[in-house]
Amino acid sequence: MVIEDEFSINDILTFALSTEGYEAKGAFSSKEARELIKNFNPNLVLLDLNLPDENGFELCKFITSNYKIPIIMLTARNDVIDKILGLELGADDYITKPFNIKEVMTRVKVALRRVGKYSSPDEDQGFSKLSEDLKINLESRKILKNGEEIKLTPKEYDLFAFLVKNRNRVFSREELLDKVWGFDYEGELRTVDIHIRRLRAKLNLESGQCFIETIFGVGYVMR
Repeated sequence: MVIEDEFSINDILTFALSTEGYEAKGAFSSKEARELIKNFNPNLVLLDLNLPDENGFELCKFITSNYKIPIIMLTARNDVIDKILGLELGADDYITKPFNIKEVMTRVKVALRRVGKYSSPDEDQGFSKLSEDLKINLESRKILKNGEEIKLTPKEYDLFAFLVKNRNRVFSREELLDKVWGFDYEGELRTVDIHIRRLRAKLNLESGQCFIETIFGVGYVMR
């Protein structure tokens, strides 16, 4: 789903996505997007931050709070603060206008390839216990805390699952960007810090245990 109020950009993106074989629909306002997302159930959202009826950050927060959908922000702003805020609210990636349509298509393909299908069936078996409070199923991409599913964005899950699979190994921020975001990702190292912070806040174990440890001057490790 493309959420962009400028008709020409919306049209270009939906057309390009359609020619790549995707079913693409466009929304031109936050209100329209909120209605469309219920029925269309998109696998990915391209979101412009400058919408006529609502700040794109608010819409980003709404989507990540209610759906497991990767979000790629589209913004004419080249302000680092805007990018950080978008990532804090749950966006997985960002592209600054003006953009190359081939770059957008590549980012879309990478995002969808990494998360796979979101409609994975629930499974009672196959969970690995990480603590008394927490367990993970790598097949169904589910994380349960005290029996309740934790809602992670696709990129948060990818990062957490990668650390789970590589416990007790210290990774630098550069390595995590390479392994989780991909070698062609042009984001900043701060992106990793933001996602780690979001993961810690969502896990928030009653035992006070912190799985993801900061190794100062190096990076992160999961114990």
